[in-house]
Amino acid sequence: MLYDLIVVGGSAIGLFLAEKFSKKGKSVLVLEKNKTIGKKICSGLVSYHIFDYLPKNDLKNFIEKDIKAAKLWVEKTPFLFKGKALVLDREKFDNYLAKRAISAGARVLLQKEVANLQEKSKSVKVFLKSGECLQSKILAGCDGFHSIVAKKSGFPVQKKGIFGIIVFEKKTPKKEDNFVELFFSKKFPGFFAWKIPKKDSTEWGVALAKEKKPFKKLKTFLKGKNIDFLKAKGAFIPSFPLKKTTKERIFLCGDSAGQIKPYTGGGLIYGFECAKIAAEKIINFQNPNLLEYEKAWRNSLMKDIYFGNFLRKCYFLPSFIKKTGLYFLKKRKNIDQDRPSSLF
Repeated sequence: MLYDLIVVGGSAIGLFLAEKFSKKGKSVLVLEKNKTIGKKICSGLVSYHIFDYLPKNDLKNFIEKDIKAAKLWVEKTPFLFKGKALVLDREKFDNYLAKRAISAGARVLLQKEVANLQEKSKSVKVFLKSGECLQSKILAGCDGFHSIVAKKSGFPVQKKGIFGIIVFEKKTPKKEDNFVELFFSKKFPGFFAWKIPKKDSTEWGVALAKEKKPFKKLKTFLKGKNIDFLKAKGAFIPSFPLKKTTKERIFLCGDSAGQIKPYTGGGLIYGFECAKIAAEKIINFQNPNLLEYEKAWRNSLMKDIYFGNFLRKCYFLPSFIKKTGLYFLKKRKNIDQDRPSSLF
C-alpha cells in the first residue's frame, strides 16, 4: 500500500500531526519503535496555549497540577512570577492523542523501528529493522533529538543540545503547592535545575551540557532527600532549530527539527504549532512543495526562538546581573511565556 503520509515517531507531536492529516482525508501510518505509546521522557509542564490546539474538557482528564506561579531562584534570592500553566500526565496524554489519531483514520503500529529510508521522485521507501518495506508519498520525522529520519535523509546534525535528568521525590505535594521552582546557580552553568509538583510525587530535574555532568550535579544538589537515583531518567533536548527541515518529500517536525523554546527546552506548544502549519501548507501530495511549510513555521516561530536563545545566553551572566534583570521583568505585565518577544 502507498500511504499519503508516514509519520515516524508516535509521541505527542507525531500523533497530533497524524490526526490533522487524517482529518483531511489522507491515509496516514504512524510508526513507533516502543512497545507502548507514552514513553517520552518529559516533565509535562505546558502553558494554557495547549487549549488552542485541543479541547479543554478533554485535557481535564490528564492534568496533575494547575500551576499558578513560578519561583525563580538566583543562588539564594527568590523572585516570584504569577502565571498559569499545567502539569500533564504525559503517558495518559500521549495515549489520548493516539486514540484521537486512530479515530480520525490513522493507523498506529508499535515496535516498528526504521532502519533506512530512500527518497524517490514520487515516493519515499521506509525500510524497517524487521525487514518490512513501506511506502508513502510524504514522510514526516517526529522521532526526537536522535532522529533516524534526519540521519538517514542527510539533514544537518543536531549539534546544540543539552542533557536533561529527572528524578522523583517520594513526597506527595500539598494542595497549596501550585507553583514550580527554577534554580539558577553557578552549580548549573548555562541552564537551571527545577522542581515541579505532580499529583503523587515531586519532580526534580536539571538540564546541562553532557560534559557538565548533570546527573552528578543533580545528585549533589538533592543530597539528603528521599530519592531513588537508580530510577533517574534522562534524554537529550535540542537547543535550536536545524538550518533545514525539509527535502523534496521528507520533513521534520518537533524535537527532530529543533522546534523548541531555547530558554526552557519545552517543545509541546511549538511542536503543535508546526504540526498545525504542516497540515495547512502541505496540500498537493503528488508534487508537494514542502518549502511552504518550512517558510511558514519559521515565520511563525523564529522571532521568538531568537529572543529565547538570547535569554538562554543570559543564564551565563553573573548572578547580580541576572537578579537585576529579573527585578525589572517583575514589573512587566502580560508576558506570554511561550512568546519571549512579548517582553520587548
